[in-house]
Amino acid sequence: MAFDWKETLQSVAPGLATALGGPLAGAAVKVLGEKLLGKPEASEDEVVAALSNGSLTGEQITALKVAEQNFTLEMARIDAATESTLLADTASARAQTADLARSGSVIAWGAPLVSILVIGGYFLCIWLLFVRGDDLPDNLAQLVSIMFGALQLGFGQVINYWLGSSAGSKKSGDAIRAIATRKS
Repeated sequence: MAFDWKETLQSVAPGLATALGGPLAGAAVKVLGEKLLGKPEASEDEVVAALSNGSLTGEQITALKVAEQNFTLEMARIDAATESTLLADTASARAQTADLARSGSVIAWGAPLVSILVIGGYFLCIWLLFVRGDDLPDNLAQLVSIMFGALQLGFGQVINYWLGSSAGSKKSGDAIRAIATRKS
């Protein structure tokens, strides 16, 4: 039976193993190269060769576990920063609407009007598809279905604009808390 370095890495540092198969592969190779070979600029082939020899030392395993925690923490920080940027953007849009309303500008009605149109269109599509669906010609039902899909995205954005989004913040906070708990 051949030695499976992927299985070993998966058992020691599952986050890094997963990252190797995705868009963060370069970052994972850099971390693995640094911890296994003392060489952050190591190539993927060098990392695979180091893992394939089947003899990770206790020191290397410990270093990989620490690297795994640091990598996961950094990804959580990036997620939190991204969420923070999105929330700041939403807050800015709300503040702009409030400022426009205070100044009596007609433009202040832009966000509420778009919101009403999106929500109204969303529920109109639901009514057309699910209440009147049998009465619609096929080509119109297809068009309404496409509009419904587009309006679903808009509906979510309208809700996030007016009520805010805490799902991403909760996810990022949970990830950071989990990592902090593991380290202590």
